[in-house]
Amino acid sequence: MGENLVLINELKLQKNLREFKKNTEFFKIFKREVPINSDFFFKKICSEFSSMSCFINYSTAENDIRDIFTKIFNSKIKSDPFFNVWLNDMSSICKMYCKFLEENRISFWIGTNRGCKRYHLDMVPFRLLVTYSGQGTELLPDEAANRQAFFQGKPNDEIVKDKSKLMFVDKWDITIFKGGKEGILHKTPDNALNSGSSLLMRLDNSSFLKTIRKNNYED
Repeated sequence: MGENLVLINELKLQKNLREFKKNTEFFKIFKREVPINSDFFFKKICSEFSSMSCFINYSTAENDIRDIFTKIFNSKIKSDPFFNVWLNDMSSICKMYCKFLEENRISFWIGTNRGCKRYHLDMVPFRLLVTYSGQGTELLPDEAANRQAFFQGKPNDEIVKDKSKLMFVDKWDITIFKGGKEGILHKTPDNALNSGSSLLMRLDNSSFLKTIRKNNYED
């Protein structure tokens, strides 16, 4: 399975994350090989699943993930050997993100309904994304972007100055962003918009989900 996260050198990744936290980069991509037969497995997942969000705790990440997903999926999916590989991958990333943020718990979201049509900036301190199925996030480097057009609310075709420099994150790669107005513009690629065949995991600090739930309640 190559550098699937259950096999990845976690100490090396933690070191790279610490360096990213201190330097001036606004995003970092950690490359991973796509495990064999994962596409077939995730086709079954996407046909059975829409989205869910919750908190994941560092000390109980494995159990948190397992408890959630064993309740969601049918016995056929749970009996697939790759099911445990996937659960272990998500829990390992969650634990590393807790360490990175120096928090005991984080906000967790995973879903097939990816709908960020317009280029945007994440107004959060940090965000981590992993696309398990479908095309990964579309990135617009600064040299190819008309940021003035973005801040003026212009459409995507006016924000992009050079389409040849668009970048796409590969499946299974771990991407981490620094948020704020200086961050990199990015969006859901067109072929993954509400396709139902793409699966994205998003991790944020714990206050992100708290705020969403509070706002939804008040609305």
